[in-house]
Amino acid sequence: MTRLSPPERFTFLRIAEAATPPGEHVPLPDARTIDNVERLLSRFGPTGLHGYRAMLRALDLAAIPLTGSRLSTLPPDRREATLVRLAQREATFWFVRAVTAPMKIAQAQADEVEAALGASDGYRLPVTHEAHRWEARITDGGDLDADEEIDADVVVVGTGAGGAPVARALAARGHAVVVLEAGRHFTRTDFVGRPLEQQAKLYENGGATGTLGNTVIPVPMGRTVGGSTTVNSGTCYRTPDSTLRRWQLELGLHALGPGSLEPYFERVETAIEVEEAQANVLGGVARVIGRGAEALGYEHGPLRRNAPGCDGQAVCCFGCPTDAKRSTNVSYVPQARAGGEGGVRLTVRARAVVLACGTMHTPSLLLRQRLANGSDQVGRNLTIHPASQQWAAFDEPIRGFEEIPQGYAVEEFADQGIRFEGGFLPLSMAAGALGQVGRQWTELVDAFDRLACFGFMIAETSRGRVVLGPGGRPTMRYSVNDTDMRRIVQAHAILARIYLAGGANVVYPGMQIFDRLGSEEDVARLEREGPGRLRPHHVDLTAYHPLGTCRMGADPARSVIGPTQETWDVPGLFVCDGSAVPGPLGVNPQVTIMALSERAAQFVERRVEEGARVRAAVPEGPAVAFEETMSGLCQLEPDEGGGSVDVSFTVRAVGGLSLERAIRQRGGQWTLDGTITVDGVATERPCRGLLVMRPLRRRATLVYDLDFEDDDGTACTLHGEKHTRLGSALRGMTTLHTELRREGFRLGRGILTFDLDDLSPWLASFRLLAEAAAEGAGSDESEPPEETAAPEGPAAERPDAAE
Repeated sequence: MTRLSPPERFTFLRIAEAATPPGEHVPLPDARTIDNVERLLSRFGPTGLHGYRAMLRALDLAAIPLTGSRLSTLPPDRREATLVRLAQREATFWFVRAVTAPMKIAQAQADEVEAALGASDGYRLPVTHEAHRWEARITDGGDLDADEEIDADVVVVGTGAGGAPVARALAARGHAVVVLEAGRHFTRTDFVGRPLEQQAKLYENGGATGTLGNTVIPVPMGRTVGGSTTVNSGTCYRTPDSTLRRWQLELGLHALGPGSLEPYFERVETAIEVEEAQANVLGGVARVIGRGAEALGYEHGPLRRNAPGCDGQAVCCFGCPTDAKRSTNVSYVPQARAGGEGGVRLTVRARAVVLACGTMHTPSLLLRQRLANGSDQVGRNLTIHPASQQWAAFDEPIRGFEEIPQGYAVEEFADQGIRFEGGFLPLSMAAGALGQVGRQWTELVDAFDRLACFGFMIAETSRGRVVLGPGGRPTMRYSVNDTDMRRIVQAHAILARIYLAGGANVVYPGMQIFDRLGSEEDVARLEREGPGRLRPHHVDLTAYHPLGTCRMGADPARSVIGPTQETWDVPGLFVCDGSAVPGPLGVNPQVTIMALSERAAQFVERRVEEGARVRAAVPEGPAVAFEETMSGLCQLEPDEGGGSVDVSFTVRAVGGLSLERAIRQRGGQWTLDGTITVDGVATERPCRGLLVMRPLRRRATLVYDLDFEDDDGTACTLHGEKHTRLGSALRGMTTLHTELRREGFRLGRGILTFDLDDLSPWLASFRLLAEAAAEGAGSDESEPPEETAAPEGPAAERPDAAE
């Protein structure tokens, strides 16, 4: 394990003494603190400690403009006061938090702190696991030593709230189902240990997934058998009728109106044993929130959860060691009794495919494979239910670490798109999340047993997008708009009033500027000044409900899947996860996703019984092959040297439909193969890709996507679009708006054109693919289609060429 050098240890301890000074329970930072931080950072490999070294050194230097000296060389009192000043400055606020968070976590994990507070950082009782027969049917991909092929009726990719219900439903009806899961299969004995260790083990990217935009918003996701249901809070809401009516009005989903999902809700709630949270595990947070809400006349009460027999030890979000929480890994998946995990090369042949990889990974998979995106909606329409929280100090014991972390709710403002729910954090995570430094932080940790934490989420109007970043990795882009910021400020003010009415001494919102509220006057000032002063990066935002990136709808031009959750473009390909939900719901989504998946099972089964084979669409009648050359100038980005470069490509297009059939059947697709030249970048390099036609009423878009490598072997792409309209079809067909990218980063943009001198060679290149061969492609024994030369004569006498 890489360690800090002696000079770095000196700097670390001096800053830690200022950030986390000793108190009633908090000890003086020492060598143990450094050891804990080094272990914590080792989770991220050598780069974790290397990056932290750089930030530590920079924070030490940040004090020079304020004091003329490094932070570590200042006397203790002045050192702490300077660190507090840096934490209050907008330019250095997040920087201070990044450097001090590991210190705070390490200090909170000290034995004397846990012992004094009785706040053990993890599950406190012995855990055993008795192996079940169904577990023997799970194959770990890491155990495969050779490629393997499997035939099945249905393959379901993902075992979370979307994949597990449809897998169980189809398996119960006698179909052969193969379930694939990228995450590991864990049992209750794996759900013990410190929360941060569990997070590293059970979450996507160790819990470091988030959105990028006008602020960074963490969006933690589970990566296990069970998906995020393994690590969520267990909250179970049905889809509100108001949301279902919105789907009908805005998206034409008339079959999904109020009452339509009732039998599926009942089926889900029975399978995962939903009931109201029991009073004996609601704890002190529910008590004071209920007291405040009652005093203000707000609707409030216990949440419904899928955790019968819960013992209230506050580790729901790190796997349930008692299996009381009926996440899909202990409910639906065992009943489906099928499984597998990606390893070497595993080929599954099935009559239908269900993608349930989640709101981030399902669209990224489709984008990488260039599937089901005729509407250009794959990855778009991302919603996340932005959330925030507040801590509050009381004179009475709260002991939120001995209760359900999310067992209570205030429903009064749900019709305004604001829902208040609990969200208590374990000691170590809370200590790292608190933005305070110095004595104020120490006082909060010393009084941790008298702190309450509660949160809220909003049904937002902001929208984001999942895109492919470097290496094809998915990235979530999302910016919070002004409307949602005003609602977030409003929610913070409401929650502060509930706390104060419930007897809180001080409220600590997760935000800058208004970081301490002790009276109604403070709350009124937040309401009055907050909307004008606060921006998204001033507020601690998180999100847990990404939805909508392959949304359902009745219009193929505005959605990825139809009301049956089958993709418009690829028969037999279904999407059953949060990406299908045309969010935001305004409630926790797991029951909605499960109910929709239970409903979708009947449509998947229909495809299986029809014998549908999922493959690239095979055209009816003769398909077309032709060659095309386009060339022009692209303007390079400034960091690529600027200036213009010549770009040209020649490709052979094969497959798809005639243009008449493409328009009638809502689009067509051609495979492309040829060469490309980008002056000074790629010389006569092979390229491959797709040409997709997307017709929309009186216009159409032809999208070219080509993959190639530059002269150094670096992956590049060309994306181009032709936009044709009635009255300007010739101009549209000959003008390609082009963007070049290298390793996912923009290289340049410009316009390529189809030279009219090439019209005759283009028409002469047309070939019809034999109709019989094209029809035969639907069987496994089909031969490659035979090409037939286009007839001689004027173009007007060759209808397929003229199209």
